[in-house]
Amino acid sequence: MRVKVFDRLWHRNLGRPYHLARLVDEGQGIPVVLLHGIGRTGHVWEHVIGLLLPLNVRVVAFDLLGFGASPKPDWPRYDIDDHARAVIASLGKLRTAEPAILVGHSMGCLVAVRVARLRPDLVRHLVLYEMPLYEGLPEKKRYKLRADLYRKLYKRISRYQPTFTDQNIRLTERLARKVVGFEVTAETWGPFVKSLEHTIIEQTIAEDIGQLDIPMDVVYGSFDMLVIRGKAQQFFGSDTDNVVVHNVRARHVISPKASRFLVGRIQAALPAEDVVG
Repeated sequence: MRVKVFDRLWHRNLGRPYHLARLVDEGQGIPVVLLHGIGRTGHVWEHVIGLLLPLNVRVVAFDLLGFGASPKPDWPRYDIDDHARAVIASLGKLRTAEPAILVGHSMGCLVAVRVARLRPDLVRHLVLYEMPLYEGLPEKKRYKLRADLYRKLYKRISRYQPTFTDQNIRLTERLARKVVGFEVTAETWGPFVKSLEHTIIEQTIAEDIGQLDIPMDVVYGSFDMLVIRGKAQQFFGSDTDNVVVHNVRARHVISPKASRFLVGRIQAALPAEDVVG
């Protein structure tokens, strides 16, 4: 009870952000901070972490607010600012003099961009893999229909009330994994639903990116069914000097092949004297 009272006073009433759990914090050098997608944990970066550890960088994989080993309070909206403020507070605890390379997957991209907008002094480069864009669509009927379908599907999932009996866990996990590949638990269901509604569906990404001049690599998978392909170049514009858009043969997962490509972009963002191997 005392812990809950302190949590409410310190975080809810006084507005102090939560600190995130670090699944990995190894190495020395420029920090490379990995932010996973909705409903997942830092474990999704397994292949990327393995490729980064031999390099001259500090590898940090956070569990985002509400997921993994990080705090899972029931009162936040889990909107983009709740997630970003927790990342910013956690970056401060790293006590590094160097700004970080932020690497995001799916919802983690939205969070990374918001962090960069709120605290550009903390970020030297963004690597964004499978960023869900539902704003700024080209004026084509097929794009609008597909975006509307995603929103309806997300809202249907958010209204689902699992009982978390063995059978319902299996049914829920099967549906969720087909949609976003996340792992359902009683603890993470609330943060998942709120994050889906207030971070992914209620996006701020177009406004946030428009305010940034930080260099970024935006990477999409050609087999990803959750991202509307063919509009990324139009979204960012051909005259956006700080954005480079890439395509890889991948689905909405951080596969070994996608991991190698992402690590290549991370290495390209390092100063020449820090590149090894």
